[in-house]
Amino acid sequence: MSGTVLFLGAGATKSVQIPGAVDAPLTDEILPAVLEMKGSLQQQDTSGRVNELVNFLTQEFHVDIAKRDSFNSLKPDKNQYPGLPLLMSLIDTALDRGEPLYGVWDLYKLAQLREAIEFGIFDVLEDVLRKAPTNNHYNMLWKLFPGPEQPCVISTNYDLIVDSSMMYVSQQRQPRGGLPDYRCGLANLSQIEPGQRFGTLLKLHGSLNWLMCKNCFYMELGETDFTRFLTILQKVAGPDLRSSLLSDGSLCPVCNSKLRPLLVAPSHLKDYRNPHLAQVWHEAQQVLRQASRVIFVGYSMPDDDVEVVYLVKRSLGHIRDPKQITVVEYCGANTMIPASEHAVGRRYRTLFGDIDWHAGGLDQWLATIP
Repeated sequence: MSGTVLFLGAGATKSVQIPGAVDAPLTDEILPAVLEMKGSLQQQDTSGRVNELVNFLTQEFHVDIAKRDSFNSLKPDKNQYPGLPLLMSLIDTALDRGEPLYGVWDLYKLAQLREAIEFGIFDVLEDVLRKAPTNNHYNMLWKLFPGPEQPCVISTNYDLIVDSSMMYVSQQRQPRGGLPDYRCGLANLSQIEPGQRFGTLLKLHGSLNWLMCKNCFYMELGETDFTRFLTILQKVAGPDLRSSLLSDGSLCPVCNSKLRPLLVAPSHLKDYRNPHLAQVWHEAQQVLRQASRVIFVGYSMPDDDVEVVYLVKRSLGHIRDPKQITVVEYCGANTMIPASEHAVGRRYRTLFGDIDWHAGGLDQWLATIP
């Protein structure tokens, strides 16, 4: 097990810059990005779920989809959109209580809305991966885990940027490359031998390419355009994610129910009781307890993310030197701002003490590493 553990938050995905296009979105930017792509989404989704999402936002949240940001006429005005955590929380609360949100938005329509948001998130993040140069993630893995050392990564993101980067690094280190060890029960990866693995990737909130049956908990790795390049994947070809999200879903080979992505949505009703996620969280606790150094990139340690903060605080009590905890954030106004004057820095200092703090962003920090 590596002595270094890399912990990624949404800011790590945000650091992937797309020349001439929208930057990788943070949580509050995903919904406007979904609606910005609504034309192509509507063409792909013949079920009408995307149209219902548009109607829901315009009728119930008074969103003017045509309204543009006054500072950038190419971008939608994100200030008029409900926060994605609020929207998902309202939908999840209604579904959990078995109550329609309003008269017309019954439980069936709410479930369709949730699936439309999942598909939109997938399409936005896949578009990021298709256009974005992920060199900084590749360089980060290459520098932090040199030579024979294999990456050990914990991520709160369900995009596939770090997955893809780990696979690219593996191709430089192993003859045929290798798949990350996700440490959960992906059925179609059971035949992968240890020598065909590369690194450990623990995704606390699930992943866009994990398709699970909610009835019997069967789960397998799905395919996207950006995970087909690896030779080893030809042996474990799973369902195509796009077609699974657009249609009624690929069917579970065990009980014939629908397979859906395993995602802990940005909702206040986060449920980590799923057995696959429970295993991931257990493994994350173990690798953190064995770590001699932890590097947080783009994770703001928000006060309301109690489960993650508890996991980190409880698992890192053995690290007595706070300089072995590196925090990489981005403060555009002042890249030299001390941790004591930055909200994120103060949260980390409260938990761990005088940490190794960098506010210049991922690329600037990487440039300082030999």
